[in-house]
Amino acid sequence: MLEVIGFALLLGFLTIFFVKKTSSNIALEGDFDKNQGDEEIQALARITPAEFERAIKNLLEDMSLRIVETVWVNEMEIDIIAHNPAPVIGGDYIVHGILVPEGDFVDSIRVIGLSDTVRAEKALKGILVSTGFFTEEVNKYAEGAPMELINVSKFREILRSRGLPWPAC
Repeated sequence: MLEVIGFALLLGFLTIFFVKKTSSNIALEGDFDKNQGDEEIQALARITPAEFERAIKNLLEDMSLRIVETVWVNEMEIDIIAHNPAPVIGGDYIVHGILVPEGDFVDSIRVIGLSDTVRAEKALKGILVSTGFFTEEVNKYAEGAPMELINVSKFREILRSRGLPWPAC
């Protein structure tokens, strides 16, 4: 009986070890790999902060949100507070945009920071827009939080579906 328990424990630890070794740290790795040769997405590495800001604002305004405040946190990150004036469902949204250098990924620290800000400001939702992709751990911190995570592929898809210009063209 002890041999069976010992074997089961050993098998369990080995399984955990191999799963940890083989799991990728990149969520949406398929998106990342799929978009490697995509000229539009690669051109985003050359997008200016002003073009990125305009693209986000165009999207928010197209969704009938009113831009309340825009602040550049640093040369790569922007915060936008937008307000939905609709009765009953209206309120404030905090949008955090990140210009991600080519080859880098957005990690959970940025998501946790946005989540904390959304709670502190009592906003309806946080929206993180990135010119890159998110790491796998981000999904754990985004679950249940009032947040929307938009990577570069999803950002392009949303802009196209609304007939808005893609800034990298």
